[in-house]
Amino acid sequence: MKYLKALLLITTLISFSANALLEVNVVKSKEAAFPIVVAPFEMIGNFDEDVDLASIIRENLNRSGQFDAKNTDELFNGVIDFDFYQQLKKDAIVFGKIRQVSANVNHAEIYVYDILTKKALYQKKIAFTNGALRRIAHAISDKIYFVLLGQKGAFDTRLSYVTVNDNSSGGRTYRLQISDSDGFNPRTVVRSSKPILSPAWSSDQSKLAYVSFKNNRSEVFAITPFQKTKTIKLPKFDGIASSPTWHPNGESLALTISKKGNKDIYLYNFKSKDLKRLTTNSAIDTEANFSPDGKNIAFTSNRTGQVQVYIKNLKSGKVKRATFEGRYNAKPVYSPDGNELALIHRVGKDYRLALLDISSRDLSVMTFNNSDESPYFSPNGGMIIFSTNKDNKGILSIISLHNNQIIELMQKEGEIREPSWSNYSN
Repeated sequence: MKYLKALLLITTLISFSANALLEVNVVKSKEAAFPIVVAPFEMIGNFDEDVDLASIIRENLNRSGQFDAKNTDELFNGVIDFDFYQQLKKDAIVFGKIRQVSANVNHAEIYVYDILTKKALYQKKIAFTNGALRRIAHAISDKIYFVLLGQKGAFDTRLSYVTVNDNSSGGRTYRLQISDSDGFNPRTVVRSSKPILSPAWSSDQSKLAYVSFKNNRSEVFAITPFQKTKTIKLPKFDGIASSPTWHPNGESLALTISKKGNKDIYLYNFKSKDLKRLTTNSAIDTEANFSPDGKNIAFTSNRTGQVQVYIKNLKSGKVKRATFEGRYNAKPVYSPDGNELALIHRVGKDYRLALLDISSRDLSVMTFNNSDESPYFSPNGGMIIFSTNKDNKGILSIISLHNNQIIELMQKEGEIREPSWSNYSN
């Protein structure tokens, strides 16, 4: 078993403003990141939103683990002291302006300069409407990420998760929530006094599937959180349903159905209403996840007497075991390139996030936690979000695969669990 580099303990605590559900705790690794400066953006006009654009960009880039983005008090107007920033060992400078051009239209001007060559790497003007400052900050962050690293960012995306709070009647309130990738702008899309589990985004970010016990049994539902359409309840199958996951085409949903006490994986097509059985085994087959091309599913099964991860080729029907290290490996999720699986691996009595290279079978344990659950990749593959337990409370964590930096997301009250990270919107 290969353990990645040890983590440095908590260094920074940042409290989000009132419109954020979460607090964030930054656990930094020892490896240095890309040193850049993100200067304050000059704001020209009247803006109702109290948004510090540069601060959002810095926090986004730093959260990825790829950057060490610092602040400066300077407002650049085309004059940059490159020698000064070269002495500070900075590699790039980002600055810009937000200009109001009409009652509802604004322009964001972004500039990225290389310190060593003193040349512009990127300069662009982007139009956006009122009320979209945070969204444009995420879009700018993605642009900077691509310009400096040559890779797609994952900031203009969304999270989904379940929050759990005690209520005044002595019960618990469960909420399925969606938010920006940094935890801001949370919105409740489902609320219930019964448990909610396993939210899963469709690949086009338009639909969310989830499990609810509101009818006193495990059932799968699908909603369109950005459109006012009726919630879809999947048919009452001959058995309880759980663990939904979308096919990449967005037309079908794989789920676990327990028929006569035996759990297998099925594929339900929303258009044809057909239900197709994908696994047939006397053991428990569950927690399916599609490969990005839709040709394979990874799933959890105890068919050898141990809980292990398997991969089935949906065309040939061939099933092969994917994990061989340890007696417990579960909850597999494909990386966006299809080469790796994030999963939960048991070490002694602890359940930890691990990363499996599918071809080499190399298993890397990523954390030192006691009870990690529900991993999910960012759409660019650079980070993994997962739930864990801290001080007997459920929280979310985001780990950078670049340098093992961990960001902990915690509710101020109650618990947070069952994360899922959306793909890019079309």
